[in-house]
Amino acid sequence: MKVTLALAAILVAYVAADSHDWQEVSRGFGARFALDFEENSMEVLVQGQPSGLLATSWYTKDFNPAGAMFFLMRGASPTIVYRANWCLEQDQFTLPSEVASAQTRRWKFTFYSGSLHVMCNGEEVLHLVFEEVCTGEDWREYWTTIPSYAQFDAMDQVSDKYRQADKPAGATDSEDETEDETNQYRVIYTLLDDEDAPSTSPQYITIKGTNGQTEEYECNSENFRQPGAEVTCMIDSSVKIGNYRCLMLRTGGSDGLDFVRLDIYMNNELVQTVRASTAGRKYLTLDDRKTLEFCVGDCDDDAAKCSDGQQCLEYILWCNGEYDCQDWSDEKNCSCLEDDDLTGQYYKGNVSITASGSQCVTWESKNRSGPKLINNYCRNPDDSDQPWCYTSTGYAYCDIPECSEVREDEEDNGDQEDEDDGEDHQEGGNGSDKTANCVRSNGEDYRGTVSRTSSGLQCQRWDSMSPNVHGTTPTRNPESGLEENYCRNPDGSEGPWCWNGEGTSPQWEFCDIPECDEVDCSNEENRYHHECTGDDSGDDTEIDCAAEENWDHY
Repeated sequence: MKVTLALAAILVAYVAADSHDWQEVSRGFGARFALDFEENSMEVLVQGQPSGLLATSWYTKDFNPAGAMFFLMRGASPTIVYRANWCLEQDQFTLPSEVASAQTRRWKFTFYSGSLHVMCNGEEVLHLVFEEVCTGEDWREYWTTIPSYAQFDAMDQVSDKYRQADKPAGATDSEDETEDETNQYRVIYTLLDDEDAPSTSPQYITIKGTNGQTEEYECNSENFRQPGAEVTCMIDSSVKIGNYRCLMLRTGGSDGLDFVRLDIYMNNELVQTVRASTAGRKYLTLDDRKTLEFCVGDCDDDAAKCSDGQQCLEYILWCNGEYDCQDWSDEKNCSCLEDDDLTGQYYKGNVSITASGSQCVTWESKNRSGPKLINNYCRNPDDSDQPWCYTSTGYAYCDIPECSEVREDEEDNGDQEDEDDGEDHQEGGNGSDKTANCVRSNGEDYRGTVSRTSSGLQCQRWDSMSPNVHGTTPTRNPESGLEENYCRNPDGSEGPWCWNGEGTSPQWEFCDIPECDEVDCSNEENRYHHECTGDDSGDDTEIDCAAEENWDHY
């Protein structure tokens, strides 16, 4: 404590921070402290992994505002949402994993003549070039003068200690104005060691940051032709993207590319690693129909994270009948609400019927738009109690079941049907169909035990919701013989089919079951065949009509 000043008839104590010793944080008006930001930086210590605001304000030598920063922390989450008062309303950045997991975080704020650098545990996590990022009309009134005083706002919740610290060695104002004119990015593909994995096509890469993105760059290496190779693509970009966020990939040909890992470096610093194992896959696939995007933080507003936490996928591609997430999570839970989202705020499915059975109309037809408002699908864009949609007469809620209840109901119903049917499930019993080993017409009456698709995929049980969530269940189709995982035709398709039980593409496939031979009922040898007698038992043996027990047989 060394100076007491009277300002506007209010006594305010200013603490000198001319020592490198840690000081206890004092919050609110009256707790400003002097700090020469021309020569030094300010460090703030946050201990543990608390949730709350780190809120600091700065002032000129005349005690006028010179900017303020608010960081919202959520425990060990690497994503930090921030606000720069009078400059930027809201944005976010992502901490490196080792910083996010640290029990102590040491934040360092360094001002230059046109920018603010923020470091955490020695890693630069945010660089605000005021003229490039500030959107407020009056930002120059607050951010053009290097401050002389600092203060922890009353709303600060997580700061424990602060101190004056040396500026990073070698940094100057002139360096700040020209640094990072060119960023270098290095993307390393590790290809699958399989003869079908390589590609002869050029690969295209785009890097996204907190302040923008690079141009799309072509990487055309001969090493893409080698199974198991590590292929390095180098990119030099003059675009200042800010902190790294995402990598976008596409291929320029039709033969695709299979890889098991991606490592992304920005100026020789590893900023992201993408692994096939994280998605539960042996390898990831890039083909000519799709662009893959992998992000370390949140996705753009028009996309959501796949279950693996790596890939971002546009909302319009969820539940569209094709697997677009590399972990196939985009085609799951399309007809039910996930247990952690029972209000449906993040529902991305394709239910388009209201609870009363009315057909939904498109959001566009009611002049509603937004990245989540797809086609006529039920959504919850306004924090209602549940998803809803517009109809031709107004709007109505949708009755979408909870996924956990759907699975329990289907499992219970499947077990009960097995108990009730007993021997009727056995081929040749009283309940078996005429065509147990072959199909006639489109196979709607097929009740055999083939359980693999025409390409050899194992079928999924009809009473199971994994890996595909569907509505073709035994409960809803009681006359279709949906037993076990046997091929059936419950919907009048071209032939018996089943859901793919291996979690790969395609989602479903027809089964390869031979057609039944025609039975010539005019032939005396076939007079007792069930196709000629109308007997549904499947028993082709001669019946003794003289026996009294067979008198009612026809």
